[in-house]
Amino acid sequence: MTPPPADDRFAHREVPQFFIFVKIPVDRRAIDPLHRREERLDEALRAQGLGTVVGWGDSLGERRANGSRVAAYTRVDISVAHLAQGRELLRELLPALEAPAGTEIHYYVDGRHLMDLASGDGWVLEQVLPPQRGGGLHTI
Repeated sequence: MTPPPADDRFAHREVPQFFIFVKIPVDRRAIDPLHRREERLDEALRAQGLGTVVGWGDSLGERRANGSRVAAYTRVDISVAHLAQGRELLRELLPALEAPAGTEIHYYVDGRHLMDLASGDGWVLEQVLPPQRGGGLHTI
């Protein structure tokens, strides 16, 4: 007996997702304790149907002579359905949110770790970075 055809009316059709992480240098003079920058990024991504912020947090810098470490940058993890459009939106929005020169947008294309870097003159695009320790890709 042949089984009935599958009923796929409720099948989950996944949209490809791309992982981006943004590194924003911490500026002690421009503290954002309520993380409004991350909220604004999430709102803009969702409004354009591009994706969402999936998390954020501060990353510690190098150890000081006294052994202490302070936050060096804020990292924002983002999932987008369209990599090029997501990067474009971030490059437009981050300067408007007062992200300083040195802000980095990290992503992968064909297994290569790439980065767009904010400079005083605009964005330097698609900078190739060395492989990560362990050789694995960042995943969601």
